[in-house]
Amino acid sequence: MQKSEKEKSEELINLLNKDKIWGAEAVLLKDEWLGFQVLKKIRLPKSYRIKQIDDELRNSRTISESKLIMASRDAGVKTPFIFDIDLGTSTITMEFIEGQLVKDVLNSKDSIEDKLHYVKLMGEQVGKLHNSDIIHGDLTTSNILINNQELIFIDFGLGKFSQAVEDKAVDILLIKKCFTSTHTEFERKYFTTFQKGYMSTMSEAKSIFRRAIKVEARARHLKENQIISDYALSE
Repeated sequence: MQKSEKEKSEELINLLNKDKIWGAEAVLLKDEWLGFQVLKKIRLPKSYRIKQIDDELRNSRTISESKLIMASRDAGVKTPFIFDIDLGTSTITMEFIEGQLVKDVLNSKDSIEDKLHYVKLMGEQVGKLHNSDIIHGDLTTSNILINNQELIFIDFGLGKFSQAVEDKAVDILLIKKCFTSTHTEFERKYFTTFQKGYMSTMSEAKSIFRRAIKVEARARHLKENQIISDYALSE
């Protein structure tokens, strides 16, 4: 039986009374679901939007992110398992995964060899996503966990399905920018290693790198020959 608006509101209030993390577009909270430790991602109503439009937008984004997470698993990239999708509260209930952020590992005192291992693995996994036309949309080292030496990709809220070379190139530029802004000490080594991993699984890697050069040059008002050496086009 479909829940009433009052029941939906009461359920949402009960959820938000628990410990939570506020994000830009959603609230994350750790909970228990049928005996499992889970993470609930709740897209909250926005009072500045017309209710019907707000409901449709939150639900479409909830459905889209769920599809991307499941498609990524099919592509061979580890993501949290989804237990439930509740469109009444625009909530995804997914597996809670303990682990370190790749960001923290790359900024730790671990050996450079260990760090490069994970960076190369990142490239391999992103290549698998792009081969399946999955765009992450927020590709940073803060959105990848390490659990039992495996990478878990999280937060596909800005992602989409796309065959467009430019969309894949933008994902590459996001990770390059992340290395530059967050992992400055080894930024060039990290980006080179990431590209090697990416080329090992992505059949059209060089075409995407060439587009990334064009997009980056355009955005930074540079000539392409000023940044071409950053990209692995000669291998």
